[in-house]
Order: sequence, then structure tokens, then C-alpha cells
Amino acid sequence: MLSTPVLKRLFVPSCLVLGGVACSKADRGDHPEGAGGAGSAIVVGGASSSGGAIAAGGASSGGAIHAGGTMPTGGAPAAGSMSQVAGAGAGAPPGGAAATGGWPRYGGEGGGGPEGGSATGGSPQNGGATAGGAWLVGGETTNGGALVAGGAAAGAPVAGGEWTNGGALPAGGSLSVGGTSGASGAQPPRCDFEFEVSAEPSSAIPTVGVVNWATDLAALRSAEIAYQLNDAGPNLLNRGGRAPMDLADGRQRTLLLGLKGSSTYTFYVVATLADDTVCRSDDYELTTGSTAGAPTIARAAANPSAQAKGFIVTCGGLNSSLPAVIIDADGAVVWWSNVAPVSCSRARMNYEGTEMWAMSLNQQNTGGGMSRVSMDGEDVELSVDGLSNAHHDFTVLPGGIVATLAWSAGGRDAESSLLERTPDGTIRAMFRVGANLYVGGPSVIGGGSHTFHANALLHHPVDNTYTIGDRNPNVFVKVTRSGQPVWQFGGSCNQAPAPRCVPGDWEVNHGHHLLSNGRFLFFCNGPYLGTEVPSRVLEYTLNASGIPMTATAVSAYSSLSGSHSDSLGDVQRLPNGNTLVVFSNNGVIQELDSSWKVVQTLSAVSFGYADWRRTLYGPPER
Repeated sequence: MLSTPVLKRLFVPSCLVLGGVACSKADRGDHPEGAGGAGSAIVVGGASSSGGAIAAGGASSGGAIHAGGTMPTGGAPAAGSMSQVAGAGAGAPPGGAAATGGWPRYGGEGGGGPEGGSATGGSPQNGGATAGGAWLVGGETTNGGALVAGGAAAGAPVAGGEWTNGGALPAGGSLSVGGTSGASGAQPPRCDFEFEVSAEPSSAIPTVGVVNWATDLAALRSAEIAYQLNDAGPNLLNRGGRAPMDLADGRQRTLLLGLKGSSTYTFYVVATLADDTVCRSDDYELTTGSTAGAPTIARAAANPSAQAKGFIVTCGGLNSSLPAVIIDADGAVVWWSNVAPVSCSRARMNYEGTEMWAMSLNQQNTGGGMSRVSMDGEDVELSVDGLSNAHHDFTVLPGGIVATLAWSAGGRDAESSLLERTPDGTIRAMFRVGANLYVGGPSVIGGGSHTFHANALLHHPVDNTYTIGDRNPNVFVKVTRSGQPVWQFGGSCNQAPAPRCVPGDWEVNHGHHLLSNGRFLFFCNGPYLGTEVPSRVLEYTLNASGIPMTATAVSAYSSLSGSHSDSLGDVQRLPNGNTLVVFSNNGVIQELDSSWKVVQTLSAVSFGYADWRRTLYGPPER
């Protein structure tokens, strides 16, 4: 175990230093929003002198911007007037112009707003403007962009990287608020209040870092911990991330997730004060434990540069004892727990990302159950009361609510109920899932000709609805949270309860993904025991508001090996346009680019459903 010493004397920042010397605090009305004053300059590759000048590769005076521009009234550099980093010459910084309305800086780029905002015309980085705001907590740099030309500041994101979970962080230096010093070794400003921090790996899951902290300041608006892998090789995709600190949590405890085993990470606290001043702590280290007890997942990377740099949450699937696992973009198991039952069909983090839930497939209605565990592995509930009839799938809602399908009667292929469980243990039967929503279909396990086998469930916060899939009638329905059918896709439209319905022509469906633009993807298994028929991903455009409702086929995908999965199977469209496909019975997860070309493959004996997440904090991607 490793504990870190106390962080003390963190001085309030007033300026940005990249490869130069620190400067003293200036009034907030001075540069960048107002005219520069003595000691309030921004230094890029050189020292500043009195008058609030901005130097680029040398000293300047009198308020002028060195080599190529003048400071307009009000202190904001005009578009095109900011000099290039570490060199003379007029024009915008490499890759984009400075924004009108204020100097781009940490915590609020001029003209682009505070955290998450982007400056008009781009940010001072080599390679282009940011997506979501460069060098801001809450934003990412675009591929190909670094904060300074050539990565001069030790703390700048490297070219082609992001400082998110799964993104690149600088080699040989720490990514810091206000810019870490370069070769000169100068220190950036610190906060003027005390932070006490200690850290060690979780005793239950050795790849989870537990950071305990305290501060004597009550005026914090927000805080987070930035962390990065030390000595990361150039080909690694998951190098670190950011963990939000819950200031309302009386335990004053933050988990670092997505860490590789037997590895050392550097971390520090980033604090935003009530007046929007941002400051940071010193760097501290945490070393994770061994992953000797983790399951083995094989990875074949065909095109790592095309991957979506995130995490995959899954479990074992039919007849498998594979635990609930999280796999990073490099194929490393970065979290695992035996809380998952045998034949686990779904493992999924709750909406807030504070705990993992897992469930038994229970496809024969012979007894199942759901379990949950905190992300540090220390709070475990192996059989959650009231959910023994749960089966196939569950989804998560804000406020810690977990919703699941549960058999409503005995026997095979019965109707189901949609249950919602709140964190205090209250279970509410929201509505029935059966003939009230759609016409049943023939069972392949002896249930009858007009039966129900609901097997997939998603919640959609945008309109507070559910989508539900059923393999027997080959159908998907959209339903309000109170149980009113909205539309039906597939199955029989004859006497369908839904006001809008369009038929389909596939055979057997499981996991699905409904996008906000109307695209609908789902895993089509093919005929039961029809191993000669490859399972496929089908993609449609749904026009559910039209009369009549329409469904237009867009594309289809089946693996080159002709994989067929009789049970489960999943699909998810990723933010970068890639698609995650799970051939559950075959133990294959593929990530495909927009042309349906394989960029990576994960292999095990079998898998359940799977969720891709950009980060292990906060709401899920679908």
C-alpha cells in the first residue's frame, strides 16, 4: 500500500506559464479580460516584463503582443494578432485564431465560455481547434492537437491525444492547471489553502485507487483528481483520466477507476473556487496491485488508431462463470468482481457510476437474481431482495434507480413485469410486458405458439421511455414509463396495441440501440440452432412520427467467420461512428469502423451483453 503525504500551501493561480517563469497574482479585472498590469502577463517560452505584455519567445513591454500584433482596447487579443508559440511572426497560434472577447486561458477561453467551451476560431494548439474546449477541465483536445507547438510544456496533452480516460497524457511531465513548467523546472501557481490527501489501492479490487482527502476551505465550487500512468509506452491508449470529487460526500473519498494493474500513476487535485479561480496541488503517486486474479481476455488490434478510446463493461453469458469485468482500450482488465452470477447476461454500472450491478440470465424461468457491488468492491449485496424473478436484461435511470424485466408467472415464456428498484430497496411494478403491449409469438423452448420472451431493455432519458425487445414475435416496442405503447417495430401489426406499427422480416432479436437521430440498430440472431445462418447486425432509420410509421433498411453486418449466437448478442453505436458488436455464445466482441471493418476483437469463452463507456464516471452512453 502507498499513502501520500499532506498537500500544503497551494497558491491561487493568476497566470499561465508554459516553459517560462511564473508570475504574480493580478486583479481579475486585469489581463486577460482587461488591460495587462505589472506581473499579470502570460508567458509562452519567455519572461514577461511590466505592462502586462504577452511574450512569445522573448520579452516584450508596453502592452504589445510580441511580433505581429497589438493589444486592442480592453485587453483581448484580436483574431489573428496573437503571435505563434515560441517564435516571432504575425498571425494566429498554430491551428487556430485567438477568440474575440478575452484571452484563451484555463477555466474560460475568451469568447467561448468557461469549462467545456471552445474559443471562436480555435485555441492555441498545434493541429486545430478543440472539441469541447482545450486545456480545460471538462473538455478534450482534438486528435492531432497539442497545447503548444512541439509539446514544449511538460503538462500539455501530446499531439494526437486527449486527456480523458483512454486518452493520451504527456510523457515525462504532469498535465497541470495553468501549464506545467518545461525544462526550466519552474513551478506553476498553487492554491493558498491546504489539501490533505492520502491514497492506496482498494483492498477488494487492487486496480481501484482510493483517495481520501480533506481541505480547510469551504469556498470550493468543484474539484477533481487528474491522474496519468507513469512511463506509458507510445502505443498505449488508456493512459489516465479525471475523477470528479463529490464535495457533498461527508467521507471525502474519491475513487480512481480504469487503472491498469501493477502500475504507478501520478495524480493531483484540481480545484475551482467560488470566484472561478482554478488552482492545483503538487503531484503524488499511487501504485496499483496485481491483476493475477483477473480473468483473461484476449485482444487482437487490427487498427488501434481507429478505436473509440473507452471501456467495455460485460460479463460471462450463458453457462459461463466469467465475472463482471471492465476492459480498457488496450484490452487490459482494469476492474473485475465475482459479484456476477453464473450465466450472467448483463453487468452494468448504475446511472451515477458509483456501483456495478449484474444479473442471471434466467431464460428458463427457473430462478435468477441480481447482485450489486460498489466500485471499490467493498460494499457487496449478492442477492438483492425482490428481484429473484429478474431475467435477461436491466437498465439504469437517474437517482440510482435500476429497472429490470421479471417473469410475472411460472412456466416457460410467460409474460413479464417491468420492475423499478430505488436505492432504499423499494420495488415498484411499473407495468406488464405481454399482450397489453404486443401480440405474442411461437416459443422454441416449449412455451406455446402465442407466448412472450422479453429479452432486452433500455431506458431513454430524453423522453422518459423504454424500448423492449422480445425474441418470440421478433418485435421491439417503445413504451412510456407508465406503460403506454408508443410504437412497434416488427412482429404482427394486426391488432397491435401500439398506435404506430411497422412490420419486420428478421428472425430472433436481442440487444439494440435507438439513437436520437432515429437510427435503430439491433442484433439479429437468426433461427434457433441455425448455426449455418450467421447472426447479423441490422440498422434501420425509423420514422416513428409519420403516418404510417416507416422503417428503412440502412445496412447489415455479419462477421467474416459467419458467427452464429443463439442467445443474447448486442450492438452499440459509439460516439466516433464505430459500432460495438457482441457475438455472445461465440465469445467475440468486435469494434467496427464506419465501413464495418474490424478495428479490434476481444475473445473469451463467452460474453453476455456489453456496454461501451467513454469514461467510468457519470451516466452511461446509452
